[in-house]
Amino acid sequence: MEIRHPSFSFTMVYAENSVNCKVVMENEFYDVYFDGRWMAAIAHTDEWTWIQASGVPLPENIIEEIGARIESEYK
Repeated sequence: MEIRHPSFSFTMVYAENSVNCKVVMENEFYDVYFDGRWMAAIAHTDEWTWIQASGVPLPENIIEEIGARIESEYK
């Protein structure tokens, strides 16, 4: 049986370039892909702040922007 993970995509600016950001919900975190390339896993803390759990180091403002999009998508 295939397990489906909800996902959504949006366009954002990263390193002065427009990229397609795809977010895939996993059990304990969200995988983040830029233009089809896995970049990071992000998660929220008990205080509902967003942190990067692994991957290519991303600027804090990018992590916050992706976290805000996740919150908006799943409200």
